[in-house]
Amino acid sequence: MAGKAAKTQRLGTHDWLAGALETLRREGVVGVSVENVARCMGVTKGSFYHHFRDKEEFINRLLEYWETELTDKIDGHIAHLHGKPAEQLLALLEFIAENETNRYDASMHAWALHNERVATVVRQVDQKRLAYVRDLFLKMGFPAEQAEMRSRLSYYYVVGEHTALAEERTLEDRLEDIKLRHELLTGWRAAANGVTKRVRR
Repeated sequence: MAGKAAKTQRLGTHDWLAGALETLRREGVVGVSVENVARCMGVTKGSFYHHFRDKEEFINRLLEYWETELTDKIDGHIAHLHGKPAEQLLALLEFIAENETNRYDASMHAWALHNERVATVVRQVDQKRLAYVRDLFLKMGFPAEQAEMRSRLSYYYVVGEHTALAEERTLEDRLEDIKLRHELLTGWRAAANGVTKRVRR
């Protein structure tokens, strides 16, 4: 019991938010309760009220955490990379695969079907991510309608990719898939050194 108490005292806000996302991914919408998150983390819920006023604040902070950590920081990281728009897109797709930053997306979309507050944030995140990818396709020279469709195809694949089937594939396999998908959508082929070269579309 002393070990569990010590672990509970060490928990910070980040621990609870990360634990809640993982519980949501594993158990679905029904798993997002203070008691259940604490149980899945193997702790008591004693430290929860040191970080959150109530469950409503907890959910609001959780949505903010998901949006900031798994959207804004990623886009900001990729935006500072040098290179062609096609290279930036490839770097983004590879970063997502290597860090599994899409592992909660399907669960968040499922939760949005049952909670309007969640649905509002998910729509905002979807629009923000789509706008970022669409802008890359526009910079590659695609007409607006094509840029819109290519960004949607790319984004929808990423959101739905992290399934049980995807988890059975190795990272190396997924990265090879990304290169082919990137070439089909952009018309640029990635070389071994990461530099892209335009190919016939």
